[in-house]
Amino acid sequence: MMEMFTVLAVDGGAGTGKSTLSKLISRRKNFLYVETGSHYRALTFILLEKALNAESVEDYLTKNPLIIESNINKNKSEIQIDGIRFNSEDLRSTKVNENVSHFAAIPLLRKSLFDYQRSQVNQAQSLGFSGVILEGRDIGTKILPDADLKIFLHADAETRIQRRMKDGEVDSIKKRDELDSNRKSAPLACADDALRINTADHSAEEVYNLVIAALNSRL
Repeated sequence: MMEMFTVLAVDGGAGTGKSTLSKLISRRKNFLYVETGSHYRALTFILLEKALNAESVEDYLTKNPLIIESNINKNKSEIQIDGIRFNSEDLRSTKVNENVSHFAAIPLLRKSLFDYQRSQVNQAQSLGFSGVILEGRDIGTKILPDADLKIFLHADAETRIQRRMKDGEVDSIKKRDELDSNRKSAPLACADDALRINTADHSAEEVYNLVIAALNSRL
């Protein structure tokens, strides 16, 4: 099964298990893994380093188009902006966590990443991967509306907060949920035809098996 090239879209709020699921599928099924949240974190990191705020970002991006490229690290596509690579400490800092939802709500910033994110499908095919899995907040509704399978993960806030704390990360889960769900440009939402899974009720392995079973039944 899954002999043809497969496109998966995984959406959900912070701490719902998107990355855990995506990494399992990527490793076990030879899919290129694209974490779109890191794209917004990378841009947030750069813009904060330039001392820009949400009000001044559009003007800056209009005058300074970004050069966005991919760095393939094993099965993961890592974003590179203006020749700069990013480490986990940069992208997961408290400052970035506090600001990423504000920056991600800016239409021009999202537009600057749209084509790049969609291009990951062709990149995965050209590199010989069996498929591509993009995870984020608007993959099934905006970036890849024609994905072979759309998955929406959710869990109660307390479960997600505990997961972040276990990872040693401080993240304003509830505040980010509200900002991401209510932004005008590509809000966090579940696609009508997505497979919904409450990850508070299942182990990571169980979530993986549910997704693979659903995918096999559709292909």
